[in-house]
Amino acid sequence: MHNANNYLAFGAIMVVSASTAEGLIKEIYLVGRATRFALPHPEEGELLPGGVAVLGLLEAKGPRRQGDLSPDLCISPSVLSRQVADLVGSGLVSRHADPSDGRACVLRITDKGRDLLLRVRLSRARGLQAVLADWSEDEAEHARAAIQKLTNALTAHAHHTAASHDRPISAESQETHV
Repeated sequence: MHNANNYLAFGAIMVVSASTAEGLIKEIYLVGRATRFALPHPEEGELLPGGVAVLGLLEAKGPRRQGDLSPDLCISPSVLSRQVADLVGSGLVSRHADPSDGRACVLRITDKGRDLLLRVRLSRARGLQAVLADWSEDEAEHARAAIQKLTNALTAHAHHTAASHDRPISAESQETHV
């Protein structure tokens, strides 16, 4: 029997133990690092970390003001500013006057940015297919579904936390295909 103090309580429902939650956080961190290390794309290394995510968001959501991207990407405006400057300088993103407010700029992914994003996605998918060569389609689908469920739970919690702290977080952020 587990000690009730090791469980997080939400209302009267007891959920996963603290040690399980700690282990899951560790594995999430490690899978992120392992993915970046094991599935690199040569051109991706030329970008600042997160640059591909900015391209993916602009492709998925269309032209956006820079200030509107920061909450969707869960990064600070200053980090995003450096990424955008790098992407614009590389010709992967373009800046245009905002038709609704001439003082602001709208960012758009360029054809060059779309081409890079496609190459990175295909390269990562091929790499992951090779890594999962001994997995069945069913095992891979179960892993995808579990990760999606976790992402949705984290996003819902982030929305709840942001709402209680008056911080905007887009409901669409988890839908970006990178």
